[in-house]
Amino acid sequence: MDVCCLTDFDELIKTHGLKGHGIFYYVPSLLKHFQTAQINELIVPRPHLSVNGRQDPLTPPLGVQKIRDYLQPLYRQHGNERDCQIELYDCAHVELPEMRKTILKWMDRYLVERSLGVKP
Repeated sequence: MDVCCLTDFDELIKTHGLKGHGIFYYVPSLLKHFQTAQINELIVPRPHLSVNGRQDPLTPPLGVQKIRDYLQPLYRQHGNERDCQIELYDCAHVELPEMRKTILKWMDRYLVERSLGVKP
């Protein structure tokens, strides 16, 4: 699960958003070997929730959509399309109450229900 931090690095570079992130966000020479979506692919087929703002300069929406478009078919192949939820909200770099509601619902479903053996 991630909040206001998912985007394609190439889109982040195109929109000049690099300066908004700290050193923790980067791995030297990573883009010479992998695209951001390929790194995110490593979580498939495990559940993945991402909530981001459309006006957030740290998560350009085209970059969020690029990753979502790459991951959705992979989840579909595993029969787990519902387990990948990547959302954009009308906000900047902030967690909205609607985001929190989505997060809590997600946590109930994947942490509580699954730990109790309840089928979603």
